[in-house]
Amino acid sequence: MAVSVSTAGPYYSSGEIKFSDLRRDFRAQQRKTTSDGSETPDEELNEGAISAAELIRVTDTTEKNPIVPDCTENRISGPLNSGIAATKSNWKVSQFRNSIKYYYITQSGTNENFDIDAQSWNSNLDKTINKIMFIDGTCGSNDASSPAASLDATAYNLTIDVSGSILGAGGRGGGTTGDPDDPISGEDGGDALSVSTTGNNVVVNVKSGAKIYGGGGGGEKGVKGDDGSPGSCYESETKTECDSCPSCPSGWSSGDCTTGWHCRRKMVWGCWRDQWWDTDGSDKSRICSRSAGVNGGTGGDGGNGRHGRGYDYSDTLDVIDGDPGGSKESCPFGSYSKTPTDGDKGKKGGEGGDWCRPGGNTTNTGSGGAGGDAIIGSGYSVTGSTGSSNIKGSY
Repeated sequence: MAVSVSTAGPYYSSGEIKFSDLRRDFRAQQRKTTSDGSETPDEELNEGAISAAELIRVTDTTEKNPIVPDCTENRISGPLNSGIAATKSNWKVSQFRNSIKYYYITQSGTNENFDIDAQSWNSNLDKTINKIMFIDGTCGSNDASSPAASLDATAYNLTIDVSGSILGAGGRGGGTTGDPDDPISGEDGGDALSVSTTGNNVVVNVKSGAKIYGGGGGGEKGVKGDDGSPGSCYESETKTECDSCPSCPSGWSSGDCTTGWHCRRKMVWGCWRDQWWDTDGSDKSRICSRSAGVNGGTGGDGGNGRHGRGYDYSDTLDVIDGDPGGSKESCPFGSYSKTPTDGDKGKKGGEGGDWCRPGGNTTNTGSGGAGGDAIIGSGYSVTGSTGSSNIKGSY
């Protein structure tokens, strides 16, 4: 991060002040067009006479190019005077001591959520002096709800001169936004530059290599996979007793009691023996069974939506797979009489939107996020290179 202030001037800190100097430095002087450039007099305006009437301090905020601008420095330009007069009646050449013509602020390096009106303007934003904000570096945002750079103040004769980059934040993908009320839809992409002013002659000038890009919208979260189909388990056993029907254990279903031939085992002289010849007694049998339903596997969670492209996110197009489906339940007893199935894999999340583009939709119930704007607000105009390589998003 680096922000520096410079001015055209201060002029005439000592020595004689000539009308020819005032003509050159105020009527003819043209502002520098790059932060490392210099002012250049317009030779046609630097010829001929200049009168005191042309050199009064202009306070009319509808004047876009005042010869002698109103600014803090020109109101009190030195310890020996009270500033440049705004009327002819009390005007003096000596009032131009330490006066200035233009006011510049240069941004370089990287700034996040750059607040233009919070810079060191020396209370000059709402005065008639031509002010130039050079954006030479990068302004970005990590939060789609906050623009990468902003102006929210009354300003007159301000040019935001962009040769660097102003990059909105990418919208987060559905499932990653942290919003419990809307975990499905992708987040809208962030805006690059916000200008909201009730002033006059506020211009965004876009240089040929500049980038003012709204962030891409986040992709929608993918659909949960289908749950597996349920199944059932079954187990049975036959219980046999002599003379009386056996009972089934608790929780088992009891079949009909059937009578067989003779009991095969009898107590003979203290021992159990098979005795087919003994007709005393008959066996009683009953089929005991039990069954239970089992669940299929749970469908896998859908893949999260991909983040939109922005200052904070660059990889937007590779979609995210859903989670694998869960395994079917095992039988608590016996074996499957109807085999359940595993849950299906979750569906892929939507892709993130490229710069200023919406995020991808899935078949879920939400939507991909909208793309961010390049410039939003009111009270400004846009000049310079406005092609698609320089501006992405509405302005």
